[in-house]
Amino acid sequence: MRLGLAIMLHTAVLKRAGIAAFLAIVVTGCSDNNASFSISEKTRSLIPEAQAGIAESPGVVALLDQKFGTPQTLKAWMKLPVQWGGAAAKVEVFAADGGEAKVKFTAEEGQTFPEKAGFVNVVTGAGAGKTFSVSSWDAATGEAVLTGLDGGSLAAGDICSIDGGSTIQSGRVLYMRHCSHCHGTAGDGNGPTAQYLYPRPRDYRHGVFKFTSTNDMSKVSRDDLLRVLRYGIPGTYMPSFLLMKDDELTAIVEYVRFLSMRGEFERKLVNELASDFSEDAVESRLKDEQRSDIVGELAKFLAEDLPGVVDGIGAELEETWVAADTEDARIIPSVPRVPDSDESRRRGRELYLSKTLNCADCHGIDGAGNGPQTMIYEKNPVTSVPYNEPGLHDVWDNLNQPRNLHTGIFRGGRRPIDLFCRIHAGIKGSRMPSFKNTPHEDIWHIVNYVLSIPFESEPGATGVAAAPAAAPDAAAAPAAGE
Repeated sequence: MRLGLAIMLHTAVLKRAGIAAFLAIVVTGCSDNNASFSISEKTRSLIPEAQAGIAESPGVVALLDQKFGTPQTLKAWMKLPVQWGGAAAKVEVFAADGGEAKVKFTAEEGQTFPEKAGFVNVVTGAGAGKTFSVSSWDAATGEAVLTGLDGGSLAAGDICSIDGGSTIQSGRVLYMRHCSHCHGTAGDGNGPTAQYLYPRPRDYRHGVFKFTSTNDMSKVSRDDLLRVLRYGIPGTYMPSFLLMKDDELTAIVEYVRFLSMRGEFERKLVNELASDFSEDAVESRLKDEQRSDIVGELAKFLAEDLPGVVDGIGAELEETWVAADTEDARIIPSVPRVPDSDESRRRGRELYLSKTLNCADCHGIDGAGNGPQTMIYEKNPVTSVPYNEPGLHDVWDNLNQPRNLHTGIFRGGRRPIDLFCRIHAGIKGSRMPSFKNTPHEDIWHIVNYVLSIPFESEPGATGVAAAPAAAPDAAAAPAAGE
């Protein structure tokens, strides 16, 4: 597969350079034929004017294209906390000889030169928007040889983007090669093989990931996503990519984050419009209003209010995704793991069965995943209509059987700290709640009990303590000094 890459700047690019907003990454020559990202059913539920926009005011679909682009033409909304790749730099020394130039760059504050560079895009100056190939690059000195220049296209003092967007475009290519057949081009969990898999592949558009090391109110961290890529998810079709290079895994993580933020942006934007401008809402309003008046109200909202809403959603995405990688978001036990012992396991079982925690309500008294909650008919929280099958459902409307603890398969990992995090934060997007207010010592007791279930008859299962070991016969005791 031959990959061509170009960068187009709409106005300016990098916040660090003090010039900022959009970077469009044009990827051509790829093997897939997906010309656009899919849009959600919630977006399709809006009236056409809310989807497409009115006059000069964009609707949901147009805003998605403006901020995120298409699979073939990605756009970097610089507000988002994504590691796009590349660096902003200033031209310090410039010497041209025909179509070739020797340039020395100085990295802008907070920027680090990439180890390799294939292209340079001019951000400011007479050549703004032009892209030049790099035939020679020294990351240590910032010296480069550029080809394809014409007169006056570059000068000392100009700001350039070196390999801008390289990480996200690499992530996109790797994602399409390794991930999209299950997770879909848009990260909607609806790739061509998804219908044959159980459980279904993750739909990233909620911005929700089940297995994290962050607290119950935080997003998934980069480290959490890397761990899933490296080790897969046991008991599912999510494989391990442990043999991939670290920079490849990092690029995929950034692209998955990009798709997640795109999906969240779409959902939040639709929520702002759905109550008044969905097909159902408009049909209800037509009993008392004219459609032309409703469309006029929408036009005013799109022109006057929506730009502020978009900025607010962008700021919220930035805040929450940045926070997930901070120390404050991490789950850190206040006490070390309690030693695994019969007594600890008995205490863990007592907590498991207690009215306060009531783990048995879902997982069953014996931990087989057959608690009474698996027999109820839940209501869909959006439609308030009961699901067609009994049991617990997640935010993706998939049936979630509580884990059968006898199998020893824990999808979020079987390290003691993994189970601690599951109990502390719950499983995001599922009915597994957070028990963050439970003393950490007690959580460790539950961890010890849960880990013991697959391997032995649980001590204390009947509530009767195990008999103490008999003391050795005095007559058989070894003599002193033996």
